[in-house]
Amino acid sequence: MPGYTENSIVILRDFDTVFDLTNTIELWTELFTEYSKSEVLERNGNEVIFSLTTFPEGDRPSRTWTSRRIIDKPGRQATAERIEKAFPFKDMKIHWTYEELPQNVGVVMKWMQTFEVHDDCKWTHEQMESFLNRNTRTQMKAIKEKVEAWAAPLKPLAAIAV
Repeated sequence: MPGYTENSIVILRDFDTVFDLTNTIELWTELFTEYSKSEVLERNGNEVIFSLTTFPEGDRPSRTWTSRRIIDKPGRQATAERIEKAFPFKDMKIHWTYEELPQNVGVVMKWMQTFEVHDDCKWTHEQMESFLNRNTRTQMKAIKEKVEAWAAPLKPLAAIAV
């Protein structure tokens, strides 16, 4: 049975800023606290193939994997899946949604993760869910703070978010 997590946060910025910042993979080392490297490998319309590398943490070594992300700005969502499987997961899919609050006062950003833990991983699905929930909330809080404080001009994603 696959594991599942669902977490959300309100970011007090307009939809375009929230969506564009959080879907510009090149900025993920600035938005997330866990990535030492984020590299776009290929773009094809609204599909992005990219590589992420984490910082080592405690007894967990640095990890690198490749993912595919489909960015759907008109649909206010993005979906991703690992195409290069990396321990501790056999499979990982993530669906991000963005709900604009009334009068554009902010955006509810929600992440839903569906995954399978690798057979050699010492954690159960339940333990991984607990870890992912804690980590996701930490990352969402960091992203919220950085997006709300972001002052740099943005390059619009319109060219890739068909």
